[in-house]
Amino acid sequence: MTRNGAAPSAAVARPQRRVDPKLAELGNFLAERRAEVTPQQVGLPGGAARRVPGLRREEVAMLAGIGASWYAWIEQGRAKNVSPEILGAIAQVLRLDEAQRLYAMRLAGYAPAGRPQPCADDDLPLLFRIVDGFLPSPAYVLNAYWDVTVANSSATRLLGLSGERPNYLRMLFLDPAAHDRLPQWEQEAAAAVAAFRVQSGDLLADARLAALVRELTERSPVFEALWARHRVADSGGTSQLVRDPELGDLEFTRVSMCLSGRPGVQVILLSPQYDAAELAAHWVEQSAAV
Repeated sequence: MTRNGAAPSAAVARPQRRVDPKLAELGNFLAERRAEVTPQQVGLPGGAARRVPGLRREEVAMLAGIGASWYAWIEQGRAKNVSPEILGAIAQVLRLDEAQRLYAMRLAGYAPAGRPQPCADDDLPLLFRIVDGFLPSPAYVLNAYWDVTVANSSATRLLGLSGERPNYLRMLFLDPAAHDRLPQWEQEAAAAVAAFRVQSGDLLADARLAALVRELTERSPVFEALWARHRVADSGGTSQLVRDPELGDLEFTRVSMCLSGRPGVQVILLSPQYDAAELAAHWVEQSAAV
């Protein structure tokens, strides 16, 4: 009996061990990539009796030359101080590309990382000059949470960036008009989530990031499915198709550049693959008609 007369419980609850969010993300990321590699791709027999997609944990461990228990700990987020050599061997087994390798190394603490910094007030005049100097082509600036902190008039019109501080991901996943505005919406959505995961790797314990991901997950089943895949990709330069109600489909080369000295801040330039003067003349005409 206890001091107050109550019977002691059969089992005393143990305090839960805190898992480093970066190591947890590393484990989830590797598990998702493991499920995408077939035995045949790494020279192992397949067979209909396999109960898991892709490779088994012990198969990855064997091919990487490490213990099965150690690899299991890595996927569980329990393994600290994983060497870059071990990560490199695992990356080779899982056929990771360069962006995926860098992401894994960064999560394990072996790649340069800069804590995202907000734009200071002193930065804003320069950013406005950059995006307005790119007119009539669209240009805008994203912070680490993908809030659009600065945008020129072309970007605001084409992408529907309304409100005092619009968020690109909210626009993409929560605005029904985004599907009409972006003819290749499915590809855009997948690419955006993969790029956002790379860039948010240093904010995994950040409450604001967690709130944004939770909101998008609860309100968009597509975002929830994409986020659960733990896919990453480099967004340095891609093409983007945007539909204007009157001019039709406009194709751009989308270039993302980091702002020096401000980790997490990106300047996005949409360089048209057509005569930009046509777009400028059209919007001048629209403005005069209002």
